[in-house]
Amino acid sequence: MTSFLASYRGEWDKLINRKKYLVFIGIGVGLCLLWAGFGYLFADFVKLRGGVNIILTPTPMGVLPLFLQIIVPFLMFMGVTDLLTVEDADKTMKAVLCRPVERWKLYTAKILAVLTYAALYLACVIVVSTGLNQLFGRPLGAAGFFIAMASYALTLAPLAVLATFAALVALWGRSGTLTMFVLLCSYMLLSVLPVFFPVLSEILFTSYLSWYKLWIGALPGAAKPVQVVIIVLGYGTVFYIAGSLLFDRKEY
Repeated sequence: MTSFLASYRGEWDKLINRKKYLVFIGIGVGLCLLWAGFGYLFADFVKLRGGVNIILTPTPMGVLPLFLQIIVPFLMFMGVTDLLTVEDADKTMKAVLCRPVERWKLYTAKILAVLTYAALYLACVIVVSTGLNQLFGRPLGAAGFFIAMASYALTLAPLAVLATFAALVALWGRSGTLTMFVLLCSYMLLSVLPVFFPVLSEILFTSYLSWYKLWIGALPGAAKPVQVVIIVLGYGTVFYIAGSLLFDRKEY
């Protein structure tokens, strides 16, 4: 356990010490501030029929789809690429493998570091969006705040599956740019396919990034949540085991 924690701290330090990841957190905060600024300036001008104002202030639940579907996946792909493909291309992976730690622990530490960054990013988003909403929008009550916190926490499970998928793809990459291109194209393809083939929405793991709606919204019968959990866990297990075995057998 000690060796795993040491590997995790090392991978996390490598990730967070890259200035671009801190810059992207600032960009996320800036998007929320910009959203709030437009909402504050134009709230009196944008109205629906009947004189009902459109709420333009960024609420925690309102900004979640944007970050969850677009920005956070992009950042996770970038993190996995840096920790796997780029280290392989730069020949720095050999030095990492010289440490007295099993390869599967190192591989897990890399995925966990990327997932931790995603959690940190979402934590910053919910704090900023909640603060702005309390100041300029309709303040959330205790129930609304709890729902927002639970929704953000629930997103970590499908994001973990996405991280294992990205790590598996990154192990095959030879350059960071090419790996990012493949990951982005694959993600866009998996996201668009259900539009043309609705039956795939029940099969593809990318369809469950917003699975918090299943738990927070109107719950269906008990069989549906169990089915979704099995699908998500199944994808995550397959991606993780395949990537761990490949990483264990790969020569650097």
